Amino acid sequence: MDGSWKGSDKFSGLGWFCTSSNGDSPTMGAANLCRSLSPLHTEFEALLWAMKCIIGADNQEVAFFTDCSDLVKMVSSPTEWPAFSIYLEEFKTDKEEFTRFSLSLISQTAYVNADKLAHKICTEPLHITYVNNFPQNWLF
Repeated sequence: MDGSWKGSDKFSGLGWFCTSSNGDSPTMGAANLCRSLSPLHTEFEALLWAMKCIIGADNQEVAFFTDCSDLVKMVSSPTEWPAFSIYLEEFKTDKEEFTRFSLSLISQTAYVNADKLAHKICTEPLHITYVNNFPQNWLF
């Protein structure tokens, strides 16, 4: 999953791309929100939205990947990030829906699909959300 934030953009972009270990077709989502307070807020919003989408698809064992080291630090040491307590409470509740959960740091070049989705959705002129149903010109 990835979040895209620029101070000059109207929207923040959220993107996720999910592959399955059993060979199912990938699932994906992209959404834009009113620009968040910071890039880190956007990354956390992307994680929370991806978690909700994956919960809705009834996946119980998940591994999430991000290029945001602060996000990984935050979910592993939540008491050190009091400014994000609302996000962390929501994270804790959503995490309980999974039988196995991990969040790992990965290089940005290793997950280009989520990155592309998050960046592309920022350029849309209106609020929009896509989950597995994208315009033809969005396909990879």
